[in-house]
Amino acid sequence: MEVDEAMPARPEKQKDHDLQQKIDHEIKMREGTAKLLAASKHPAQMLEAAKNLLTSNTRIMTYMTELQRRKTAEVLGKNVSTVGNQLPCKAKVSVSDIRIPLMWKDTDHFKNKGDYRRYAVFCLLRIGTDIYETSMLSNVDRSMTDLTFDDIMVFNNVPHDFTAKFEVYCHKLHEDLTIASTPKKLRKKINDLSGSVGRSVGKRLSGLNDTDIIGNMVLGPRFELMASGTLELKDIGDSIGNYDLQLTSGADVTTCELPLFGVFCLRLACQPECLVEPVATGYLNLLDEEKVKPYWCVLKNLSLACWSSKEDMEVTEPLLQIPVTKNTQISDTDPSRSMGTDHTIHIMTKQHPRSLEYTLAAQSKDELNKWWDGLQQHLLDQALWKHACDYLMEIRSPSPRKKPAFLRKSSIYDDTPLSDKATPRPRSVVGELKKEDDQLSEMLNTLMGEAKQIRGENSYTTTV
Repeated sequence: MEVDEAMPARPEKQKDHDLQQKIDHEIKMREGTAKLLAASKHPAQMLEAAKNLLTSNTRIMTYMTELQRRKTAEVLGKNVSTVGNQLPCKAKVSVSDIRIPLMWKDTDHFKNKGDYRRYAVFCLLRIGTDIYETSMLSNVDRSMTDLTFDDIMVFNNVPHDFTAKFEVYCHKLHEDLTIASTPKKLRKKINDLSGSVGRSVGKRLSGLNDTDIIGNMVLGPRFELMASGTLELKDIGDSIGNYDLQLTSGADVTTCELPLFGVFCLRLACQPECLVEPVATGYLNLLDEEKVKPYWCVLKNLSLACWSSKEDMEVTEPLLQIPVTKNTQISDTDPSRSMGTDHTIHIMTKQHPRSLEYTLAAQSKDELNKWWDGLQQHLLDQALWKHACDYLMEIRSPSPRKKPAFLRKSSIYDDTPLSDKATPRPRSVVGELKKEDDQLSEMLNTLMGEAKQIRGENSYTTTV
């Protein structure tokens, strides 16, 4: 009996454990990236490493905040069981065709005057704990009228009440990439969170000294959060839309003067599970003009599709499709329509110029309850996903990650000078550089090889 009572708690404990593993993995990624940043001499290497470092830090903070929220809810007893309650289905959300217009002064763009400013820019998108970054545009100058990113990002298991955060990061390119300052609020933030995310992760985080937390981040280029935008269910659509881009208050505009227009464009497509996955399947009898016709039925994509047999489903089109839309009503069957048959259900869909009505019978009471719950679930999904359930939108497959611009025919290891002939650096940095060759190789394998594994993990389950 004690085992049965403990069963519902296992999924939540497993989720917490998975999140702690992600935190630990991102910490290792950050440490490796910081070492690579310290060892890099090529400007493109440093830009890419700084971008990856910022992304890892963002993920760590997001995971820690979510873990803290779960621990707080557990202490306050807010984990309410949803067993037996109908919840709306999750969805797959795709972000593509990202474009950010720029607004240069006419003297800069048309007359080609002024200083020749250049920027490195990339974007972050987050839904829940899923965070994806775009590729980096590293030579943005006054000849470009907008920023175009070819990345396609797909978030899985997204709830209907999601909020997507879109952020634009920028770094003004200089010939000399030297040590930059970093706010110390990150140290305080991690200390505040580390006490509430569990012993193992908290101990790991609280045990890091200032050099681990801040020192590893200050070497090399510094990306500033220039602007952000918010996307919700109302912004879902099959075409490219325009959305407001809010400049970040306190952004260091004197360092990075990227002339943003105040808008960003992208395609935010959605594919609720009820449109692609069967909600219910099984045999039903159609009562039609004093005849009873058995059909194999599948409830999916706004209709109840009917075949003569289960085998026909794979080779032929359905013989009958009963619409189950927002205009559909599910009710008990009037005795005059049931033809003396038990376990019946009545489906009526209002369509101009007339209504479509069907009477179906299940083979048992349990089967009737299954179909009743499935039909109600399908209507609930449509009600909460609103216009995203009107038709099936195309979800484009994520394109393979492009190799960073700094990758050439030779390896990063060969291009990274570790000998005494390298440019002198502060002693604290030199100490980090004097590692064995196999340690650096292992670190590079972690950065380049495991990145796909981490970002491909289920996090709402970003495939966010």
